[in-house]
Amino acid sequence: MFMIRLWLIVLVMTLISWGVLKLIRKPLHIGWVFLFWTVVFFGSAFLLYGVSIWLAGA
Repeated sequence: MFMIRLWLIVLVMTLISWGVLKLIRKPLHIGWVFLFWTVVFFGSAFLLYGVSIWLAGA
């Protein structure tokens, strides 16, 4: 369930960011925006998971 929510957040943030970029006339391909938000959310999740595992083992 957590992964589904994370994907939904990524999709919503992609659409919002892409729309804002279009409005301010700085168009960027939607694939790049999607890749950015995917790296941000999943990178943060994996980093926090790794830190928590590291701290639990210490």
